[in-house]
Amino acid sequence: MKAIPFTSLMTAALVLALPALADTYKARPGSTVKIDGTSTVHDWTVESKLVGGSMELNGDLNKPGKVDATAKAIISVRSIKSDKKAMDDIMYAAMKVDQHPRIEFVLKELTAKGDMKFDAKGDLSVAGVTKEVSFPVTMEKADGDMMIVKGVLDTKMTDFGIQPPAPQIPGNPIKTADDIKITFEWPTRKQ
Repeated sequence: MKAIPFTSLMTAALVLALPALADTYKARPGSTVKIDGTSTVHDWTVESKLVGGSMELNGDLNKPGKVDATAKAIISVRSIKSDKKAMDDIMYAAMKVDQHPRIEFVLKELTAKGDMKFDAKGDLSVAGVTKEVSFPVTMEKADGDMMIVKGVLDTKMTDFGIQPPAPQIPGNPIKTADDIKITFEWPTRKQ
């Protein structure tokens, strides 16, 4: 039996000891973030089509359990719009846009449930307040190197120090409900 050279053994040991390289994905055009709520006058929706950021994924995404992952998503508050300028101005003031022009989410933990379904936990920063949130997400591979992340988060404006707007309109004061639903679709491309 022929002996294996020492250098070959050392090279194999080093390769096995190196951590696997993570796949890096960067945000691509086509994002949507919708915020839905209600008021005493009507249900409402505001939307942004600009979500920046990136994520790194390492390992088997279909294997249940913790996933080695990092992510940061960024939304400019002024990119969030309704179909009414007056409503946008009220929303920007409530979100303190001049002091806090961005919304940021930083992933802290991703747990695979199987079938490309996950539970995400991370820090969401809105209007100068950071809160840990948890919500379900799905991921879909598309066009070979694309990964589309989708999710829904139910939360409250007051969780982020935002008082639900109550604009005073003569004869018809409006009260906005505290509960909101955030729905997003975030296309990313592998780098």
